[in-house]
Amino acid sequence: MSSDNSGTQLVMNPHIQELHDQRKSKGHGIPCFQHDGVCLFMPSPEMLKGSRPVDRINSIKEAELKDDDIVICAYPKCGTHWLWEVIEMLISGTLQHQKAVKETRMFEFLYKEGIEAVPPRRVFNTHLPLRMLPKQVVEKKIKCIQIMRNPKDTCVSYFSQIRDMVPPYNYQGDFADFTEAFMLENIPFGSYSTYLQSWKAEVAAAPELPTLDMYYEDMKMDPVKAVKDIARFLGLASSNKFCEDVADACSFKKMKKIDQEMKSGLPVKIWADGSGGTFYRKGEIGDWKNWFTVAQSERFDQIWNKKMKDFGFEFTYTLA
Repeated sequence: MSSDNSGTQLVMNPHIQELHDQRKSKGHGIPCFQHDGVCLFMPSPEMLKGSRPVDRINSIKEAELKDDDIVICAYPKCGTHWLWEVIEMLISGTLQHQKAVKETRMFEFLYKEGIEAVPPRRVFNTHLPLRMLPKQVVEKKIKCIQIMRNPKDTCVSYFSQIRDMVPPYNYQGDFADFTEAFMLENIPFGSYSTYLQSWKAEVAAAPELPTLDMYYEDMKMDPVKAVKDIARFLGLASSNKFCEDVADACSFKKMKKIDQEMKSGLPVKIWADGSGGTFYRKGEIGDWKNWFTVAQSERFDQIWNKKMKDFGFEFTYTLA
């Protein structure tokens, strides 16, 4: 049960369940609710504004979009911040970094009224499946870009972020606990494998929806080509030189520096005091090797490959 700042009790939908603590004696559970098959962070009272979580999340579907809106779709820690900055530079035609963070353009932070209040031209982002996005994404054939990352590095990066979040949203289990939860859907936004399966199925059911699938590792290894591919998909007449400049301006090292020195405007407090939390950690390909034991890696592969063998996703796990 949650309450807003005035003390009004929020009646929870009977189909919403608090996420049970998967760590038992190792710590408290992350406040979440389950809706439409997805586990989601329980919004803070200031985000709920006296409404029920399910009503807030469902309001997203009814949001009015503009024909030239762009949506970045991705599971957490797959490169959304990076891609958002690249696209903002491409459509503005400048090399100026955004002062605000991408959460100020995130569907699940904005809800209907926030989405509609964003001035054009708008580059939104989300970790939600397609079925939970505004209906007009499909109706208006809004251009969507999906960025994917190998699941082991994604798992490591997600763990590193969520352990540094402000209580009670911080994960207090160890990496082994988190890896199990990551594979079994017991974390916010569910399992990565289920997210990718849903994306593929829901896009297949909307064949006229313009989509571009990208891989984090490809973007890392050849950023200039990635920027050119994005510009082409968006129908932008960006020169080769400008694409090269955008790729350089959005290098991981420069993005991390910008995040530390310039970014502001988070809708809610995310990082715990003294945690040193950041959206930019290492950005490397293959850092998972420093985290997984051989046994953990083999178990992860067994579960992941069984779930994903028929879906056609091909990930790069290490640099040759």
